[in-house]
Parts: sequence; structure tokens; C-alpha cells
Amino acid sequence: MSLTLPPVVPPEYASARARMGEAAAWRALAHGGDPAEFANAWLRLLAAQLDLALAAPGQERAVLGGFVALRQGQSQRFGRVARLGGAEPGAALAQAGERSLQLRRAVAFGAEPGSATAQLAAPVLLGESLEGVVALELAPLPGPALDTALRFVQWGLAWYVASHKPTGAAASLAVRATTMLGKPGPGIVALQLTCTLLAEATAAQRVSLGVGAPGRIRLLATSRGSLADAPTDFAIALRAAMAEAVAAAAPLGFPSVEAQPGATGGQQRLAHSHGADWVLSVPVAPTEPGDPWLVLTVEGAGEAPADAAETWGSEFAALAPQLRLRLLAGHSMVEHALHALAGTWQRWTQGRPYGRWATGAALLAVMLFLGFAKGDHRVAARATLEGEVKRAIVAPFDGYLAEAMVRPGMRVPAGTVLARLEDRELRLQRADYQGRIAEAQFQMDDAIGKRDLSAANLAAARRAQAEAELRLIQDNLGRTVLVAPFDAIVISGDPTQTIGAPLHRGDVVYELSPMDRFRVALEVDQTDFGFIHPGQSGGLLLTPLPDLRWPIQVTVPTPVASGRDGRTAFRVEAALDAQDPALRPGMQGVAKVVVGRARYVWIWTHEVTAWARLKLWEYLP
Repeated sequence: MSLTLPPVVPPEYASARARMGEAAAWRALAHGGDPAEFANAWLRLLAAQLDLALAAPGQERAVLGGFVALRQGQSQRFGRVARLGGAEPGAALAQAGERSLQLRRAVAFGAEPGSATAQLAAPVLLGESLEGVVALELAPLPGPALDTALRFVQWGLAWYVASHKPTGAAASLAVRATTMLGKPGPGIVALQLTCTLLAEATAAQRVSLGVGAPGRIRLLATSRGSLADAPTDFAIALRAAMAEAVAAAAPLGFPSVEAQPGATGGQQRLAHSHGADWVLSVPVAPTEPGDPWLVLTVEGAGEAPADAAETWGSEFAALAPQLRLRLLAGHSMVEHALHALAGTWQRWTQGRPYGRWATGAALLAVMLFLGFAKGDHRVAARATLEGEVKRAIVAPFDGYLAEAMVRPGMRVPAGTVLARLEDRELRLQRADYQGRIAEAQFQMDDAIGKRDLSAANLAAARRAQAEAELRLIQDNLGRTVLVAPFDAIVISGDPTQTIGAPLHRGDVVYELSPMDRFRVALEVDQTDFGFIHPGQSGGLLLTPLPDLRWPIQVTVPTPVASGRDGRTAFRVEAALDAQDPALRPGMQGVAKVVVGRARYVWIWTHEVTAWARLKLWEYLP
């Protein structure tokens, strides 16, 4: 499109320029910087030009208002970054801007006679990409003057696009990619989105990212979906191109870039096999010992930019630190530990030619030691502390609980009253049977006085029966008080919550265990049960007392199996020869029993080999 130069500026331009204070706007326009600041300066200067060129005699301003709207990132939304005047743009001006965006061309409204204002809008185009719109509200203008205003706007837009890229694209591409990397979510998704952003922003066919060391490159992401796990032709060619650049430690391209240090066979094969006109691989060396190489491969169509290697090298170098942090964020604790260990080893061997030999010799010595040295083979098992004797305190007869004096966990000396049963009914029964005995005695005496032998025998029998019942009641009255038979600790039972509740003969009221005699119940896994024999010794570590280790000795390996946590275990009893007030029945921990001596390598691998032997027996014919 040919541009018509604006008419000669009248002499009043100098005074108008001074009046409007354009110096600050020209400085902002010259320095560029923030896109919003640049757009504001450009819009003010454009309005000043139009005021001087189009204002009618006696009219102070030709431009009444306006705005510049630019694309927000990669979305299809547009936001105002510059505005003329203090008020919000009117509905007619906003409609003109939206119409220009829809048609992707300049539009004008209000040229007909009688219109209060005129609206003019033109799109901001960067190649074929629609990046924004500029809209102006003008004083009533005839048709030729509106055409002149349109030519002013088009001329200004051409210079604006050439001088300052819209939508903030003038901001560093690495900054936008860094923002993408910082978004939450899976790391592989962030890497794929970053590659896609780089490809779209530079109009490249494909952008791929790799990581690793010379000769060992791993592909991470590409701008065209996910990378297949299988070694496809594309993956092989891409990895070869990346490895070539890492080996050269410099950007490599096809066609060759300026001052290329090495061969480009990998770049050429990638370009020819996948239809790319040019290929460029840019590596970034590790910044710290233990860090991997990063490499970016770009495939494009048409003629490669003359400064492609320099541009991509600077952008990728700026992006590399954030990329390394994102990769580290996805590592597990083990991977972090290995990374730190590798960095320490590289720092130690750097500058020391004997460092690698010394490290290899140390590793060999450790392997030989583990392969031939012997140590104690210990079997670990869950352990529970139990009393050697468990005594149940039960209800001696049917009755009601009247009082409870102790609770679980309390230590009680022998003879301590634990609880008392209600005895009122027993006392009443005792009085009843005492009366029956007196009545039978009277009947027996009367029969003897009358010399009635049969009646005397019947009365004597009733008396004997009443005396037997009375003795039973007297015995029950003596058992209404429950006492501790020995020095013990109460391990279960809390009748304080059921005072007055009925008790049946044989109901357990308390369970007691001696305070100084314990045993340990071990749950030995079935794979280790064959190693356990009576007399073997070991150690016990209890969870409540982790600072103390107690000696134990296996007494009875009982063949009683139980299932727990999906595994089968056998009960093994062990003696604990220790007295400590801190010990309580029911405490749990871990016990280890010494079952013999063996090589360390066998101790650490026999479970795996046993599992493999079992699986082979199961699946082989």
C-alpha cells in the first residue's frame, strides 16, 4: 500500500507542540521499554498530529478520545493498554474497535452530515497475526478529511509495528517461557507447553528439548505432542542431532551456522528425514558439578534467520536456570541425594587426575569387603511385651458390683482390695437360714420330748440342710471383697464405669500380671522362621523406650501362624530377664535375634534370591 505523506504542518505547530508538552512523549517513544508506556506515547503523538492537520478553524482539537487494545498473551482476548482522555471510551467507539477486529481492516463511522462525532478504527497486524486495534473518536469531519485521518493512522501503525512489537512480544521470549515453566502441574506438561510456546512465538516447525551427558541424551518434550517411549526414527534422529551439539559444546545447524566447530551429520539427517528446511541444535553446559547438559533443537521451514544461532543461544541460556529448577522439582528424595552425591564427587575429582582412580579403588575395596566379610545374621520381628503370668480376677457368684478401687495401669501390692460386691442380699439370706436352723432345732427338741423318733429325724435333716446353706452364704460373704493375690499391675478391666451393674459367676473383673516377670511375643516372618531355634539370643527395642536395649533369649518357637498386613508370621516366645519400673505389658517394638554368621552380601540378598527361586519354581514347567 502506498502511503500519502501528511500535509505540510502549519507554522503554529511549534507553539502547539510546546502547549501539549510532547517532549516527554517523544522520549518515551525513543526509549521503548514497557509496551503500555510505548503505546500511550505513540497514541498521544498520533493525536497531536491529527489535531494539527485536521482541526477546523476555531476548533482546538480534532481527536476527542481513543484507545489502543492489544492481545493478552496467547489468548484471543484483547485489553486496552493506552487511552486518550480521562473518561471511558463510549459505546460507539468500542463498537468501532470490535468491528475492525472482526473484519481485520480499517472502519469509519459518522461521516454523514449531522453526526455529532466520527469513529475511526484500524487493526494492528504483525504479518498475518491480528495483535490489536487502535480506535479514535474525532470531531465531525467531512469524507475527505476522514480519509486523511485514516492515512495518518495507517502510516503511524506501520511505524509502530516496525519499531515496537505489540502484545508485549518485545519482552524477552525467555521471560514468557519462564512464566510457562513456573505454572503448577505435572513437569512433563509444563515442558511440552514451553516447547509449544517457543515454536509458536518464532514460527518454527518444531522445538524439542533434551537433557543428559555427552553420548547419553534423553528426550524430554517436543512442541508436537508427547514423545513416544519406543525408539522411533524421529526419536533416534533427534537424539543424534542433540548428542552431536553436546559433543561439540556449541550450536550446530544445517545449513551450517557461522564459525561452526564440528560436523553436522546428525543435523542434516534430521532435516532430510523429517522434511525440515533447516535445523539448529543449541546446547547449554552444566553450571554446577553434577548438573546435566541441556539441549534445544529447532526445526524450521524456509530460509533460516541469519542470527538464528545467536538469538536461540541467548534465549535458551536465559531459560536454562528455570528449566533446571523445574527438572529438579520433579525428582524424588533418592534422585536428589544421588544428584548431590554426583556433584560432590565431580567437585572432588575436578583438577585431581588421581581422583577417579582413587574412587574406583575405594569402590572395589568396598565390594570385596561386602563379598567376603562375615557378620551376624539377625532376624528382625515385631515384638510385644507380655506378663509371664496373667491372673484373672472373676466374680465368685451372681451379684452386683458395689465398689471398684483400681483402674488399669495401676501397680497394686499383694492383698490390695480391688473391688467389692454388694452383700445386702447375702446378709438377708444368712438371717433367714439362721431362723430356719432355730426353728428346726425347736421341732427336733419337741419331737424328742414326745418320744416321736421319726419327727425328730425329719427335724434334724431340715436343720442340717439349713446349716449347709448357711455355710455357703457365709463363704460367699467372705468373697465379696476382691483382693490382689500378688504384687501386680492391672493390665485390663475398668469396672469403675459399671458400678451397680449385674455380674455373673465367672465374669472377668480384672486381669493382673506380675510387675517383675515378663516374656516377649515375636511375630517372625515365615521366610525367617526356619532360622529360629530355642536358646538363641538377641536384643529388644521398645517404641516407648527407644534409648534402651533389652536382652532376650528364645524359649519356644510355637508353630502358630497368623496373617498380618498381607504376610504370614509365626509366634515365637522369648524370655526377658529385666526388671524396670518403666516396663509395662502391652508395649510394642522390634526385636532382632542373632541366628548365625554369614557373608554380608548373602545377608542383604538372600530374601531376593529366595523369592526369585520360588517364582521360577512356580512358573517354569
